[in-house]
Amino acid sequence: MDPSSSPSSTLPPSVPVACLNCREKHLKCDGNLTGCTRCKDLSLFCHFVPSRRGRRGRPWPYSGAMGDYPPLPVEPTGNAMMTPLDSLACAAPQGDATCSSLPPRIDNQLVTLFFLHFHQAHPFLPPRDAFLHSSPPIYLLDVVQFISVHYLPASNVPDHTHQLCTAVQEAEASLEKVQALLLLSIIMHARTQPREAKEWLGDAISLSLDLGLHCREFSEALEIQNPVRAESARRTWWEIFIIDTLLAAVQVDGALQLTVETLDIPLPCEMDEYQDGRLGIVPISLRDMDRQALFHNDGDFSSAAYRAEAATILRKCLIASGNHVSHETINILDVTISAWFHRLPSGKQAMLHHNGDVDQMIFQSFMIMHCASIYLHFPKSYLLAFLPVTSHIFCSRPPTFTSSSANPQIHTAKVYGAAVNLSKLASLTTSVASHSPFFVCTLVLSSIVQLAVFTADPQQSSRTGRNFLALNIGVLKSMGHVWTIAATSMARIRDVAVELESALARESRALLDDHLTQSVLVDSQGLDVTFL
Repeated sequence: MDPSSSPSSTLPPSVPVACLNCREKHLKCDGNLTGCTRCKDLSLFCHFVPSRRGRRGRPWPYSGAMGDYPPLPVEPTGNAMMTPLDSLACAAPQGDATCSSLPPRIDNQLVTLFFLHFHQAHPFLPPRDAFLHSSPPIYLLDVVQFISVHYLPASNVPDHTHQLCTAVQEAEASLEKVQALLLLSIIMHARTQPREAKEWLGDAISLSLDLGLHCREFSEALEIQNPVRAESARRTWWEIFIIDTLLAAVQVDGALQLTVETLDIPLPCEMDEYQDGRLGIVPISLRDMDRQALFHNDGDFSSAAYRAEAATILRKCLIASGNHVSHETINILDVTISAWFHRLPSGKQAMLHHNGDVDQMIFQSFMIMHCASIYLHFPKSYLLAFLPVTSHIFCSRPPTFTSSSANPQIHTAKVYGAAVNLSKLASLTTSVASHSPFFVCTLVLSSIVQLAVFTADPQQSSRTGRNFLALNIGVLKSMGHVWTIAATSMARIRDVAVELESALARESRALLDDHLTQSVLVDSQGLDVTFL
């Protein structure tokens, strides 16, 4: 028989291995190691794991990584916020998403770095292992890895924003696209691109409303098949709500873009429950929190729930500070802020986990509440007349008008107290890598208030205020190694501080010279000139 006519000769060549996605669906794979056709069409990551038939031990890990990015350091670089990452090359628990299951497109260290730092401050993606096992779209993983590059001790971060934005824009509507848009909004703000940050957030809001993330039924439908994805959807919605509030608070000409009521949307659970997949507890809503607070019940609320509640209070204060509201409204909001701190469980007030790590959700809750107090009381204080020139300081949005008050000193004291409390948050830890970029903005706000107080009463504020201002500038300097917004703001605030210091020194010298001149005149008038 002619070998050329055998049936086997007419069959297409076999491929040595199929990707994990095709294996799971029992579909034929073309074996393209750079990404099979099916995965490319569906925007899935192609997981190719070498066959383990006839072998012992674990499969070989993929050695490929994103070539545009520098390798992670083995040793710290003198910066307290940098963590030795030599042990993070394969930090996933055994049996979960390990290095060996990652495709060449994924840099495991960068993904780990994202969840080690950025995810702690904005935890709306699924936990690391669940995220990798879910075959996230290429564009989302590219955004994750781009964010991680900012944590590397490199002088220049490659600007991939155009490619990332294009890929996200062209993607089909999905929860993952909303998450990518939200991540882009945060990172654009951190890179001092406020217009782009606002636009990406607007796109995230529009798409989330189209998908129904603001409806309780959306996450309930996901709960049956994938509780982790359902929790991620809830967290994504609340993150949109919080970022919308923060951008409106800290950006020049900031404005709230989201107008949908969210009282019935389930609040996020505790971080450790999310990480471990312990999601059996019935989620609560803001309405439930308000109801329990009214009857003084110590509810078992998560740190993320308090963060969401703080954002709702800040939104009300932003609206109040932008309008001439009644004194009664101001008093009600002031009482709401005070009550929030008093009813916070003692375990949350420390803002630290048992291992000493900062609870970033409670940390941000305090941060947001102190900002709420500043925005509420500033219009009725006497500080507006003493504000330094802040138009050239990115991330500064003090209220622009005053409102009459019978006791401006009380409002001024509350504004200054909140500004100092923001500085005290900065002193909680010397490690700043896991802080949100928005903490930069609140430190800028704190610094501006303290500079205004320093201008209004230099002798009184100079006793302690300079220490808090110096702390703010120091933390901004440390965070400037990661975020452009911190480095830019720190330099400009320091320039304003030096300028004010010089101006006050000149004024003091002028007053002293005038006093000495008057003294000489008085003394000369009393001289007995008969001896001259």
